[in-house]
Amino acid sequence: MTFEINGLVPELWCSDFEESLAFYTRKLGFDVVQRRGRDPHAYLGFRGAQIMLAHWRFDGSWEPWFPEPMARPFGRGINFQFMIEDVQGLHDRVVAAGVEPFLALHTASIWRTDRMDERRQFMVLDPDGYLLRFSETLSHRPVERSDIDALDATHGGGE
Repeated sequence: MTFEINGLVPELWCSDFEESLAFYTRKLGFDVVQRRGRDPHAYLGFRGAQIMLAHWRFDGSWEPWFPEPMARPFGRGINFQFMIEDVQGLHDRVVAAGVEPFLALHTASIWRTDRMDERRQFMVLDPDGYLLRFSETLSHRPVERSDIDALDATHGGGE
């Protein structure tokens, strides 16, 4: 079978490749879909999603696009959402593996413009501080005027 690369694959730089690889594969259940020998770089697959993990020497030889030196947490300002089935099962697996959720399992109404989703979700931090959100859509309904009013009230009305 040929490995197909998704159209967007975030590459997460990690301070300890083996620690990150173990976290993603053993604790979260990601699969290694491509790795070349002992190269500290791998493509990981998870229920249709893909990410890459990489570790490079931070010695100036391979940092052409870093505007600032790397500092933990590496993933400031971004969270990676994985839409999955059986978020409860994954949550239970993660907690049993000793990972404390950054944001506890909860249900939230999420506006998708064309509909409101009722989602069950939780978040964890990986070893370098990348924020991972795992969500499952439980149900959906049409957007109502009260949904728009609630958003406007929360965010200042937008005017």
